[in-house]
Amino acid sequence: PAPAGRGAKGKAKADAGASTDGRGHIHGSFIPPGCDADDSYQDPSTSRNYEDSMVKGFWCPPRLRGRNESLIEAVNDWHFAMLNDANRNQFYFDAMSEVVKGKRVVDIGAGSGLLSLMAARQGASEVLAIEASRDMVDLAQLNIRRNGCENIRVIHDLSNNVKLSEADKADVIVSETLGALMLGEGMLDYLCDARRRLAKPGARIIPAGGAQYAMLICSPTLAMVSSVQSECCKGFDLSAIGSLQDTGNLFFTKQWGFRLNSLPDLVAMSERVPIVEVDFQLTERPQIPATKTFRLEALQDGIVHAVVASWEVWSDSQKTHRITTHPEDTRDEPWGFARDMQWGQGLQLVEDFDAASHSDRNRAPAPFVVKAGEVLMLTVRFSVPCRQTFQFTLRRAANVAAAATAAAAGAAGRR
Repeated sequence: PAPAGRGAKGKAKADAGASTDGRGHIHGSFIPPGCDADDSYQDPSTSRNYEDSMVKGFWCPPRLRGRNESLIEAVNDWHFAMLNDANRNQFYFDAMSEVVKGKRVVDIGAGSGLLSLMAARQGASEVLAIEASRDMVDLAQLNIRRNGCENIRVIHDLSNNVKLSEADKADVIVSETLGALMLGEGMLDYLCDARRRLAKPGARIIPAGGAQYAMLICSPTLAMVSSVQSECCKGFDLSAIGSLQDTGNLFFTKQWGFRLNSLPDLVAMSERVPIVEVDFQLTERPQIPATKTFRLEALQDGIVHAVVASWEVWSDSQKTHRITTHPEDTRDEPWGFARDMQWGQGLQLVEDFDAASHSDRNRAPAPFVVKAGEVLMLTVRFSVPCRQTFQFTLRRAANVAAAATAAAAGAAGRR
């Protein structure tokens, strides 16, 4: 199953609420890989040094000795791809243009310092770069010196632990803490906290907003790597193995090692619908409901193999500049491979929800076969408490209506 953010080492800490404790910790939110700014967030699996993770007797590159293994894994997993997504970088450069000049800027999750450097180049009066990894802080400070920027200050901490005087508060907050799922790296939580405590009233937030989308797809090629295909098994019945197919968790396309737009037979089985939209200037976690249901219409006959989750974010309320993870938007672009290797899309396999309740435990899930024009109901369950990931279930509208009628009749009988 997909972790909350881009890589496998970020964690969402489970808790009962969306508030902060006395030390400013955001309950239930994502903790970035390599975070060593606060001992309360660390565990042995994410705070060990690189050399301690190696097979005994293997050579350790000297430049990596003593550095955080979790951070190194994340950098090699997606950070290089992120830095080389030229369209992403241009989005942030354009979004800050004519906004940051003469302003105090706070960069949350500063990483290499790229966005801070952009803000400084565009005339920000002062930039505060906040980064939770000591190794990355050291490298960001080196990058800042090499680029001759003297008005950038780097703080080693999680932004929710930082305190600023009124005079030091930001006119502009910028952050690229977007995951494969839009909110998967805790962006909403950290921005909510920052605009309350680290920003002046009316401060600009970049990006200003975004939407998470879902779409039903059909792809026999996808089915070839996610289910048992009888024609491939030399005449033997191995269908029982299909009973282990995971239709309950969301995965990332990157985890499966392919780009969704590379599937030669991918067909959209529904329109793409926004399942949640946020205004990073205003929205808070409790405003996202735990469950939402959407009415979809099958676009053609076939099997719904999966639900695809992708997102887009925009620079301002007019959506002047925009970036997306929709697979068709990255297909033929020079930066598209980097985008798909750092973010890609979320993917959840689909089975016939109503058939599942009375299916044999050792039988493969029933495929969800639809006819063009058939009305379907897609339910989204957001994770508790963080709302950073979600689960899909798909039903036929006719079955939902029949179940509701039966439940009403049963309730009337009990009265």
